[in-house]
Amino acid sequence: MSVIYKILYQVGFTPWEGSAEQARTRAQISAMFDREENGRKPPYGPALDLGCGGGLWSVELARRGWEVTGVDIVPKALRTARERASEAGVEVRFVQGDITALRAAEVGSGFRLLLDFGAVHGLKEAQREAVGREVSAVAAADATLLTLAFPPGRRGPLPRGMSQADIEATYPGWTVTKGDPLDAELPRLATKDGDPHWYRLTRE
Repeated sequence: MSVIYKILYQVGFTPWEGSAEQARTRAQISAMFDREENGRKPPYGPALDLGCGGGLWSVELARRGWEVTGVDIVPKALRTARERASEAGVEVRFVQGDITALRAAEVGSGFRLLLDFGAVHGLKEAQREAVGREVSAVAAADATLLTLAFPPGRRGPLPRGMSQADIEATYPGWTVTKGDPLDAELPRLATKDGDPHWYRLTRE
């Protein structure tokens, strides 16, 4: 998948970035962030944006008072992310690295909030298992992971998705709760086997 993403960023075909920028999607994710921050005051602590792409949510989390690290394997995406953070006047640490090898990428540890806007559900089973091990290694004891996943299905070049059972297998030692469907305008191919949902994971 990393090769595919590098090609797509190179040619400028990044529909997932467009869906993330839709007003209704931004409102939904902002509401999820509100729930994680409820009853607390900034600074909220370390946050990790897995497969951060162009850095939209890394920047938003930094605006809200999180100490943010964004990690992605695509250099062009990270250049865009750094430009976006600079324009927004916020500080975000962006790291080029593979989300299946977070410790090798030296992203840090003790993350209280982790965000996956659809990076993991496109990986093969062994890669997902590696992500699960790495996330557990760098997450704080009281961490929360918010992850987006399509239901399993064949969608050509698009991610094949993950069921709740797949997510539970990927992150042993975490409690998984299925949340709301992603509120976004998506291509018909993306939703032909069902709507993508958000999941909230907390450490047991």
